[in-house]
Amino acid sequence: MTALTDDAHQHLAQPDHLGALAEMIRKVIEPQAARIDREGVFPHTALRALAGAGLGVLLMPRALGGQEAPTAVYAEAVARISAACGSTSTAYMTQLHCAHPIHLRGRPEQQQRWIPALCSADAIGAIALTETGAGSDVASMRTTARRHDDTYVIHGGKTFISNGDVADVIVLFATLDPRLGKEGITAFLIETAQLQGLSAGTPMKKLGQKGASTVELSFDDCRIPRDALLGEEGQGYPLLLESVTKSRISAAAQGLGFAQGAYDATARLCAEQGLLSSRARHAQDLQFALAAIRSEIFSARSMLQAVCDLVDTSDVDATIEVSMAKLHCTALGVRVASTCVELLGEDGDRLDLGVERRLRDAKIAEIYDGTSQVQSMIIARDIRLAASR
Repeated sequence: MTALTDDAHQHLAQPDHLGALAEMIRKVIEPQAARIDREGVFPHTALRALAGAGLGVLLMPRALGGQEAPTAVYAEAVARISAACGSTSTAYMTQLHCAHPIHLRGRPEQQQRWIPALCSADAIGAIALTETGAGSDVASMRTTARRHDDTYVIHGGKTFISNGDVADVIVLFATLDPRLGKEGITAFLIETAQLQGLSAGTPMKKLGQKGASTVELSFDDCRIPRDALLGEEGQGYPLLLESVTKSRISAAAQGLGFAQGAYDATARLCAEQGLLSSRARHAQDLQFALAAIRSEIFSARSMLQAVCDLVDTSDVDATIEVSMAKLHCTALGVRVASTCVELLGEDGDRLDLGVERRLRDAKIAEIYDGTSQVQSMIIARDIRLAASR
């Protein structure tokens, strides 16, 4: 692994972090990765093992069961887990994606009820935002929340919801009235147990990350109490924007991890087969290709750490930098994994090596949490604004 920033290295170097993470990856995550991909098994065991080692939702306060880790530490943890198993990393980071908005807007009792449980993996969390026809254009969402006496009545559907069928708690974004656009979007904290009218579809068959359960959710006039409101009515859109900062960093970290995992597996096999020996045919071409990949990974890791440091600076708006990291690192994951498959030749699609798995896993990270095209649009808009000043 390449070097971390000083603060991140100091934090992760503690026994409860770097050592525990390496042990969990070696003993639990790596041995299960191929089966999880092959059978589409949700990684409950890995989530519990990570939480038991103090690696649950790292960014949350210690008083709520977290570690108060810098964002760079969290991103490095996601990258290392992703290098071993993409499905586990998606389930793991979704725990944060649920806990983060609860921490930002939740009342004390909501925070105490759910954040420690998410950190310990006693509860599985999900965040329900995307709808058919309202992915990137969240202002056009159609899932409604109508107030009725002392309840809200939720009606509509969400799609591509990670952890949705196994979630104990869901952060749901719905609109009070579709005509209000962004002003109507409101967040709710939904406890799924015995909630009538909520149903989850069968986990989707996907290209990669097959153990990271992804489903459609249907809300058929679900009645939830008024105290399920997360924050204030009509204030869901700003919360949504704050939430995607962390989720896009998660995806960027995954891209970095997929690249690292593909590179590690490729370099290891080449060394075992003697292909890196100076006497091997075309050895220098292979060495140069691996050298270029290693340099790209180092560069992307440095970029991601710098962006994470910006995010942790309260007076800086790092929206553009986060989009650049998401765009660059997820593309890196696909490019490196694809190159590694090619470098391995006839071994490139061997399931036991897992390089082709990293390629399949990596492609999905370019799509969720804002596609590469969406990130390009955000960056291009900022370029236009900067050029016109």
